[in-house]
Amino acid sequence: MRDARHTAEDREWIRAAYRDYLSELSLAKTGLFPALGEWDDREGEFLAGWFGDPWAHPFVILQSGVRAGFALVARPVAQSQSRADFRMADFFVVRNARRRGVGANAAALLFSRFAGEWEVLEDEHNREALQFWRRVIGRLTAGRYSESAAAGEVRHRFRVDPRPSVRDA
Repeated sequence: MRDARHTAEDREWIRAAYRDYLSELSLAKTGLFPALGEWDDREGEFLAGWFGDPWAHPFVILQSGVRAGFALVARPVAQSQSRADFRMADFFVVRNARRRGVGANAAALLFSRFAGEWEVLEDEHNREALQFWRRVIGRLTAGRYSESAAAGEVRHRFRVDPRPSVRDA
C-alpha cells in the first residue's frame, strides 16, 4: 500500500478506478450514490479534494506490486457530528483481486497505521460490503465494535489502540 499523493500515475489510476467504484455503488439504486456519469462535471472536483485536503489520506492498495484498489482515510472535520478520529471514507478493491485477502489485509494495515476511534459506513443494501466489514472489523477488535443503522447506512464504530513498540515490550 502506498500514499497516492506521491505520483501522478497513482492519482490517475484512482480517477479511472473511481468510475468503476461509483458504478458498483449505484447498482443498489438507493439514491445514496449517483448513477455513473450523473456527476461527470463534479467527479474531477470531488477527487481533487482527496489529494488537496490535509485531513484526507488517499492510498493505493497493491497486490504483488500491482494496483488493486484504493482507500481514503479521512479525519472528520471539527464541526462534524462524528466523534471518530478516523473514517474509512472510500474503499474499493478491483473485482479480480477480491476474495484473496487483498482488501482485508489493506484494511488491517490502515487501521493499525491510524490508532484511535474509527467509523466505517456502508450502504445497508450492499450485502457484500456489510459482510466484509463485519468480518474484518470483528477480527480486528475481537468482536468489540458497535453497529447502528440510520438513513440507509450502517455505521461501525470501534477503537484501534496503538501497537506497543519494541521498546515498550
